[in-house]
Amino acid sequence: MNRINRSLRRFVSKLNGKNKVIFFVVLLLICVVAVCIAIYGQYFYKYSDTDPLMLGIHIGSNKTQEEYSDLKANFNNIFTNELHVNSENINVDKIDTTRAVVYTGYTVQNDDENYYHVDLQIPILNINNDVAKQINGEIKELFLDEANKIMRSTTGFTNYQVNYVAYVNNGAISIAIKTVQKSENTAETVTVATYNYSIPDKKEISLKELIKLKETSIEDVQRSIDSTIQIAANNAAEIAKQYGSSFTRNPNDSMYKIDNIKNYFLTDDGYVYIIFAYGENLDTNEIDIVIF
Repeated sequence: MNRINRSLRRFVSKLNGKNKVIFFVVLLLICVVAVCIAIYGQYFYKYSDTDPLMLGIHIGSNKTQEEYSDLKANFNNIFTNELHVNSENINVDKIDTTRAVVYTGYTVQNDDENYYHVDLQIPILNINNDVAKQINGEIKELFLDEANKIMRSTTGFTNYQVNYVAYVNNGAISIAIKTVQKSENTAETVTVATYNYSIPDKKEISLKELIKLKETSIEDVQRSIDSTIQIAANNAAEIAKQYGSSFTRNPNDSMYKIDNIKNYFLTDDGYVYIIFAYGENLDTNEIDIVIF
């Protein structure tokens, strides 16, 4: 350290006149910029808790169990038909250059007092390649085509609502689409379909890749899933004892294994949601959520 100080003093002593003024002005500017960055990061940067170095990579800070419970309790409120982006630099070949990378492509609001109430906001992935087009085709088939089918029906009354939320986190785009459907003679069903796309790799993102991005392990996430489902199964069993019926879960079902999970998404602030929406196969609105 003393050697560095002596070298610095010798360097400064050799400066004279205009050069010395320039040196100290540059030094002052560096200090001002550093202070400004520190203030911005501390008080104004939205992702300061999950991206303290402001690198544009957000993997989520560790939360308490109570905080994770609050995220789960707020789950139904996130489907606002909006895109949440953590970066202004999204380099993609867009289909429509005037639109965001994800936008509401279809809006259907239609009522027939005898047969249906339909309210849909359906997203489009605005990227011009085959993978994105395949995702868009699946979204249209699952939701818009289903709405058209309901609006052609003349038996019973159906309430059908679709909303979505989309996120961009660094090079990852996640879309989650929630459906609520209630037909006349069946219970309300809730489903959640998700799509995850890598901008740099131009392909879909697997859950294992998100686990790696989060710098955790498959074993830890699997333990979290097993614990969540076991608690939900125990709670359902207690409810069944008191009220005689309840939606039941089998914690040993292979659907809970990471290799078989298909509905998950990454938020803009770096949290991965794993969704088990049982309405996909049964007439129920029960959902289990794991967040890490």
